[in-house]
Amino acid sequence: MKEKTVSLVEQTANRIVEYFEKNDLKVGDKLPNEYTLAQDLEVGRSTLREAVKMLVSKNILEVRQGSGTYITSLTETVIDPLGFGEIDNHMKLTQDLFEVRFLIEPQMASLAAQHITDEEVAVLERLEKALEKEIHSDGDIHFKLDIQFHSAIAEASRNVAMQQLIPIIIQSIKLYNDFFTSEQSKANTIRAHREIVRAIKNRDAVAARDAMLLHLADNRRTLSYN
Repeated sequence: MKEKTVSLVEQTANRIVEYFEKNDLKVGDKLPNEYTLAQDLEVGRSTLREAVKMLVSKNILEVRQGSGTYITSLTETVIDPLGFGEIDNHMKLTQDLFEVRFLIEPQMASLAAQHITDEEVAVLERLEKALEKEIHSDGDIHFKLDIQFHSAIAEASRNVAMQQLIPIIIQSIKLYNDFFTSEQSKANTIRAHREIVRAIKNRDAVAARDAMLLHLADNRRTLSYN
């Protein structure tokens, strides 16, 4: 069997991730400017740009206009690693995914409150404010921000097993937004995210767990009315 050829862009994307690890960079950290990073990785700037785009598409990097490139996740977002797309009954899948989230996300938030850094708190606050601003807009910006918000909490938990379950959260958020998002549920999300951020920022593990539990309960209540 012929081995898959890895392109220079893919190699560079992998080297950027290795650069995170080598320099002990965390979620929320800013990468060096394009010129410096290209020199460090010994690649052309056009190749570097394409590699950054690849990592942006995987929700690992974020390019902020006029500010720079920032790390948004240390875990690659795979589109459908668990085969959820093969399940036809979307209502059943959405309900079952919420059951799984009830088992893991409150504890995830509790752990995040215990282990999160000040820099990660700042990222979480920025994501919460951005989501609040975009949640009533057309398009999928708010959906991507919601995924980044919950993924950031998973990263801050420092539990590598929980971090591997991020695709479950992503699929649940996607289905919920596709079929069940109402103006009331959006208002509930804004309020719940504020409470979650406040509890995690205060390093209150119990309040963080309870805030996440209430957030999921609000969303599941919406499902019961459909």
